[in-house]
Amino acid sequence: MNARELAPAPASPSMPSNVLAHLNQRLKVLLADHDVASRDTLQSLLQQEGYEVVVAADGAAAVSAYMREHPDVVLVAAMLPEMDGYQVTEYIRALSGDSFVPVLLLYPLPDEEALNACLAHGGNDFLTKSSPPALIKAKLESFAQMRRLYHAVRSQRDELAQHNRWLKREYEIAEGVFAKVMHSSGLQAPNLKYLVSPQAIFNGDLLLAAYRPSGEMHLLMGDFTGHGLSAAIGTIPVADIFNGMTAKGFPIPEIVAEINQKLQRILPRGVFFAAALLELDAKNHKLSAWVGGVPDILIYGAQSKSLTGRFASKSFPLGVIETDQLDCQVESMEVQTGDRIFLCTDGVSEARNPQGAMFSQARLEQCFARGHEPAALFEHILMELDQFRGTQQQSDDVTLIEVTVDPSVGNPQAAAGALAPRPASAWSASFEFGCDSLKGYDPLPVMMQVLLETQRLHQHKQRIYMVLAELFLNALEHGLLRLDSALKEGAGGFGAYYKEKELRLSQLKQGAIKVQFQHTVKGSGGQLTIRVEDSGPGFDFEQRLQQAGGQQGAHGRGLLLIHSLCESLTYSGAGNIAEARYVWADIRSEG
Repeated sequence: MNARELAPAPASPSMPSNVLAHLNQRLKVLLADHDVASRDTLQSLLQQEGYEVVVAADGAAAVSAYMREHPDVVLVAAMLPEMDGYQVTEYIRALSGDSFVPVLLLYPLPDEEALNACLAHGGNDFLTKSSPPALIKAKLESFAQMRRLYHAVRSQRDELAQHNRWLKREYEIAEGVFAKVMHSSGLQAPNLKYLVSPQAIFNGDLLLAAYRPSGEMHLLMGDFTGHGLSAAIGTIPVADIFNGMTAKGFPIPEIVAEINQKLQRILPRGVFFAAALLELDAKNHKLSAWVGGVPDILIYGAQSKSLTGRFASKSFPLGVIETDQLDCQVESMEVQTGDRIFLCTDGVSEARNPQGAMFSQARLEQCFARGHEPAALFEHILMELDQFRGTQQQSDDVTLIEVTVDPSVGNPQAAAGALAPRPASAWSASFEFGCDSLKGYDPLPVMMQVLLETQRLHQHKQRIYMVLAELFLNALEHGLLRLDSALKEGAGGFGAYYKEKELRLSQLKQGAIKVQFQHTVKGSGGQLTIRVEDSGPGFDFEQRLQQAGGQQGAHGRGLLLIHSLCESLTYSGAGNIAEARYVWADIRSEG
């Protein structure tokens, strides 16, 4: 067997082709020895074994030959003129960098000191000039095998480094996307405090806040099964649905249903999304929530400085069951200005201390029983959690949110990114909703979408939505359902009013609401006329307008709002036909 046969030794099927090509080449040996007889003998032996041999007669020539020929193995005599074999070895080591080039020193006789000197100067092994050919061949074959392994490992190292560079780049891109998903503009609201502490770079906890066109805040907090990137994948479609539907004015039940339907299609078996969605109408002191699989939402009273209410989980997490089997309905309660609403994932209650005990829901609720000032409670909870956990490493994603009921806080970016209206044109549209439709879904987002797509009135979206919503809800609540706004007066009035509304709506047997839009060109913009007619018996609208002008009680403000936003508001018929005229121009061109 010769060296030519050894060089292409069988390699792993996964070994890169460039490594195989390199290993199939004939080994090149640099032989440096000033003793001509000894050098010729070794050269002849090596050539017989199939090696390519480059010779040098002194140390300087050996270094030059190495730089020129790039040999695979070096045999160098310890004693050489110009520079000795040790110096040659050191030069070769410096020139080879991280390449593996075996260097064997040649001695006249075997010597323990010689071996020590060889290793001390960077040599790999030594031979005596009188070594039998079989020993010389065996050592060269051994180093040839080491060389093959070295090149295979180095190639795999380079491939791994390249893979890590690509992986780092992909993580950077993904991290940027997830950062934008997580840090929506709604989270910048001054009445929000939150902590999102992921166990890894990516996490399955999701926190989003957005505003409906009518001004209510929607907040979503959720926790996907697992940790890391695999758990975070579902956050993107959820965020897209939540932000898009909230911006169009859809209510929480429809957002819950849409998210569940999407996750049912895309999530693998065993993966789900425990979540809570709430809607805060701070101006009307109303809080509504849907909870599925996360810890209770807790309300801390600003006046009592105690726990005053909660929303418990009453539904499955999203992505578990079919949407038609999922309870998507919300619960509502009345809240007061300054109250704090707390949401958290199970990473809070299940946090462990060094002894393995859990923080627990009970320990969390003890923080609410100590009478802290409302403004300080969030920090006290974090301090309690941090002290409890001590040196124990975080084992789950942790999310904690505080929402303050503050009627003065509105959408911080209500007009940001709004598209300029299209040039005004004449058009009209009409809708009619029977009692079955009114029970089944909220038609306001659908009508708003028609307005925005037809005339692209995004700059005016919030104002138009408020006018349309007020007119439509008046027609529904007072025209068809015959609700008395006086129910809203007093403690718990709003809660009683909305419970009665749900009851009467469920019992509604007949009736309809017609909505007509007519748009005309006016000046540099246009005029949108909204006409809402209900089939109810009507009411004394003149008295209603007088009450609104006097700002009596907690009702009638909606009519004042319409008056402030519109050019005119008129009633006709028996009071069951309302018509508002909204005049618009490009807001940005006005500025």
